[in-house]
Amino acid sequence: MSYKFVLITDEYIDYLRKTEPRVMSNKAGERIYHRKYLGIIEELNGHKYFIPLSSPKPKDYAQNGKPKFDTLVTIYIKDSKRLYGTLRFNNMIPVPDSEIIKYDLNDEGDLKYKLIVFNELYFVRQNSEKIERTAKNLYEAKKNQQNEPEGKKPLLAITLDFANLEKLCDAYKKK
Repeated sequence: MSYKFVLITDEYIDYLRKTEPRVMSNKAGERIYHRKYLGIIEELNGHKYFIPLSSPKPKDYAQNGKPKFDTLVTIYIKDSKRLYGTLRFNNMIPVPDSEIIKYDLNDEGDLKYKLIVFNELYFVRQNSEKIERTAKNLYEAKKNQQNEPEGKKPLLAITLDFANLEKLCDAYKKK
């Protein structure tokens, strides 16, 4: 799959957050750049799932200062020199086509930011199989949560309730 970055409408994020407050905020009033909620789309269980990107945070680094290793809920977007961001699978959400906005990197005015996003997109495309596998594995693990080994349960506890979000998504489509 050749991933492209997309945005999600503020209205849809606000709609989900009314019922599921752990859905990542699009921070409409705090945006530094014009992006809203940048991420990629993966098809799961007949729904288009939006997997959000996140900027690097202090928690993304190990004690030695290097980026942490990938987990069931996070892939670290990095090269040999730097951590560009993360893909947060635990925060992926189903989204109707009507709420997906195409993102055009050429429209990005800030050259430094454009380079970061370009490097993130390059990484995502180079790691598409791993991304697809991680999304499917987490989706299945969350669906079968009660049967998972104890080691996975803390990661599943911080993962959104996909079944409930799918119901909300389906209801939104009918509006």
